Amino acid sequence: MPDWPRLDIVIDRPPGKASSIRRAFLRVLPSAIAIVPVSMLFGVLAYRAEWSLLEVLAAGFLGFTGSGQFALLPLAETNASFLTMLLICASINSRYFPIAFTTTKRLPKTVLARTCVSHMLGDEAFATERSRDTVHETLIIRLTIFVCWVVSGVIGALMAQAIPSAWLSNDIHLGFPASVVLVYLSVTQIKMRVSGVYRRQSVMIAACLVLAAACYEWLGPTYFWMPSVLITVIILDKWKKHE
Repeated sequence: MPDWPRLDIVIDRPPGKASSIRRAFLRVLPSAIAIVPVSMLFGVLAYRAEWSLLEVLAAGFLGFTGSGQFALLPLAETNASFLTMLLICASINSRYFPIAFTTTKRLPKTVLARTCVSHMLGDEAFATERSRDTVHETLIIRLTIFVCWVVSGVIGALMAQAIPSAWLSNDIHLGFPASVVLVYLSVTQIKMRVSGVYRRQSVMIAACLVLAAACYEWLGPTYFWMPSVLITVIILDKWKKHE
């Protein structure tokens, strides 16, 4: 006869590392799929700007920031210097410093692994992660989005070679969908983190948007990222203490 008691023990056994990694992958999969068309759009725009496949791959692998990569495209088209592009990209990507600071507890301990996982942090990963995620779950979430972004950008550049030139006219604002995705992810992240006693999510969202707009007006479109993200993180942290 079957060994039913032993089977019961197997069924009642708490989920292990493999099941937690699987749950993390399933949780991040919708976000990973959602960024595929945005990354493909970057590949199309890069091809229109006469970037090679290797340059598209390098931009995705080394940069891995949608806003930073999209910002480099018009600069490259105007023959901006490498230093200018580096400063612009660095200023835009500086917003990840305060974001990464809040995720240090779920990063690997070794320096090399910690650096690699930190490099893979993006808006979509931060919006998907939870404060109680383990190191392995964090790695799966960031690696899934990272691979999808890099591969999709190259696929977009390959597809652009088969798209009629009229469809890639400079009169068409192809970068608009990327901005819409980033706004949606930002609002989703705020709604996820506003809970507890104070459940006025609309007030929190409005406050963060007003502060970001003020920084944009004061510092301009290039340098407003860092202070606006830092202020938003502080507000969310203070709000969370009232939960």
